[in-house]
Amino acid sequence: MINIQNGFIEIANKNFAIKKNLTEEEFIKSSLFSDVVNKDDYGYKRYFIKPQIICNAKFVISLIFNTDGVLYMTNLGLQMNDSLPSWETWSENDEIQKKELNDKWLEKNVGKPPYTYPWGSISSSYDPRSGSSSITIVYK
Repeated sequence: MINIQNGFIEIANKNFAIKKNLTEEEFIKSSLFSDVVNKDDYGYKRYFIKPQIICNAKFVISLIFNTDGVLYMTNLGLQMNDSLPSWETWSENDEIQKKELNDKWLEKNVGKPPYTYPWGSISSSYDPRSGSSSITIVYK
């Protein structure tokens, strides 16, 4: 669930919430860290996490920590099948469909846009350059 009062994203079966001001150190010590499948480090650090259940839907998650080691942004990618996203199985039609499903999921679980709150914002987009659709949470 995404709590619109405080921005917490509760991960089912992990006893863990992604939240504003989460530190990389706290994340590394969490039960969710064992599900990391990849990590990028470009000054900021991005962790890719295998599918997790949020409000009865499976999402691939990426957490982006700023150079101070504090969570800046979270991307949720709705999982369309049982495999992790890859270029071998990618199709633009699937990503456009995923964008529509993301929009419906947000409306059902968060409400109607705009999704701007004192703690941050939520958006849904399809980015043709990266070939992906996601729900993005940016923390203030």
